Amino acid sequence: MRPALCLVTALALAAGCTSAQPPPERPALKAADLAAPVRAAPLLHWTGSWRGPIESFDPVKRPAPDNRVEADLRAMGNGAVFGTVTIDGATATVLRLDDKTQFVKADARYWRLVGHAALPLRDFAGQWVAEWNHLLYGLDLARLSPQRVAADLAEIETPAATGTAAPPMPAVPTWVAPPTDRPVAYPPPDGVPAGAPHLDLTRLDTSSTDAVRNGTYWFSPEAPHRLLGYSGVELLTNLGLAPEAAARLTVRTGTAQEAADAYADLAARLRGIPRTVTVNTTALLDQEVSQITPCAPGVCGPVAVGLRLTNDSEKLTIGERIDVTLYGGDFWMPDRITDKVGTCRVSVGRLAPGKSVRKVCVVEDPRIQRMQREDKHVWFRAETSATLTSVTTPSRAEQRARELPAH
Repeated sequence: MRPALCLVTALALAAGCTSAQPPPERPALKAADLAAPVRAAPLLHWTGSWRGPIESFDPVKRPAPDNRVEADLRAMGNGAVFGTVTIDGATATVLRLDDKTQFVKADARYWRLVGHAALPLRDFAGQWVAEWNHLLYGLDLARLSPQRVAADLAEIETPAATGTAAPPMPAVPTWVAPPTDRPVAYPPPDGVPAGAPHLDLTRLDTSSTDAVRNGTYWFSPEAPHRLLGYSGVELLTNLGLAPEAAARLTVRTGTAQEAADAYADLAARLRGIPRTVTVNTTALLDQEVSQITPCAPGVCGPVAVGLRLTNDSEKLTIGERIDVTLYGGDFWMPDRITDKVGTCRVSVGRLAPGKSVRKVCVVEDPRIQRMQREDKHVWFRAETSATLTSVTTPSRAEQRARELPAH
C-alpha cells in the first residue's frame, strides 16, 4: 500500500504544478495616491506646445488664432514657474513668481507679436518688463506647479484608466442647458506609452452651453507611477478650442539637487533685473482742468490753462505728455465755445503712486485778440489729449531672490 500512496501523491503534485492560476488582480490606481508624490515633487520640468490665440495687449491688432506656443518651463515647489515661451518662433524668457509678479525679457519681434503699452518699442525690446497679463500665453502657467497639479488631480473621483475611450460627461446642474459638445479622448504626448495609466480631469463651464473641457494626466505604468505628461485643453484659458489646439506636454520630476540648482538659476536671473522696470499695462493720470477766466473788453491776452494731475495707481509711477487745445466763443455755454484759438503742452516726467501735481500752460495766439475785438467778451474751454511717456514700478527682484528657498 505504501507504493500506491506514493504514486497518488506524486500525481497530485504533478497536477498542482500544471494547473493554471489566475494572476492577482492589481488594485485600481486612485487619484489621491497619484497626487501625493506630485505634491511632494521639488520640481516639475515641462516641455511641449499648444495652439490658440494669444491674449494680445492690443485688442485691434490681434494675432492669428492659430499661434503655435512652445514652452520649456521649470515649475518649482514654491509655486514659481520660469523658463522660455516661444510664440511662432519669437522667444521670451519668463519668470513667473506668483499671481502678482511676472517678468518677461524678449526681443522686438516678440513685442511686435504680442503687443505692448503705448510706449516706444525700445522700452521693451531686450529689457526686463513687468508683464501684468498672466494669462497672455493661453495657459495659466501657475497650474504647472506641483501643488496646483496635485490639487487638480485630487478633484478627480474616478480611478486611473488605461484604455483609449473618452472620459464620461461631467455632472450637469439642472439649471444649466445640456452642453452640445462632449469630452475628447486625447492621445498621450510624445514619449508616453499609449497604454499608460491616466487620469481625466473634466470640467463644465456654466457660462457657456458648449464649454465641456477636459485634459488627461499620464503616468508611468510601473510603480511608483511617476507623472509623465499632459494632453488636452482644460489647462488652456481660451474657450471653443478645437481638439488639434490641445496642449501636449511632457514632464519630468526633478531631484532635490536639481531643484536647488534651479532656485540658484532663478535667483541669478532675478538679480539681473533692474530696480525699476517698465510695466506692460495701460495707465493714465487723472486730469482736472481748472476754470479758465473769460476775457473782458480790452484785457484779452495770453490764456493760462491750469491742470491738476493725479496718479490714482497704487504701484505705478507714470509719466505723461498732455496736449491742451483751447477753444473760444461769445457765450458761456460749452456748445457755443467752438472756435479753436491755440494749443499748449505740459509734461510730467515721473509722478509717484498717490501723488498729485499742478501744471500750467499758456496759450498765446493772435486769434484770441481777434475774437475779443469781434465779441468783446470771450469764454474759453479746454480739451486735453494725453500720451503715455513712461509707466514703471519697483521690481523688488533682489528681495524676491533672497526670499527663494535655500539653494
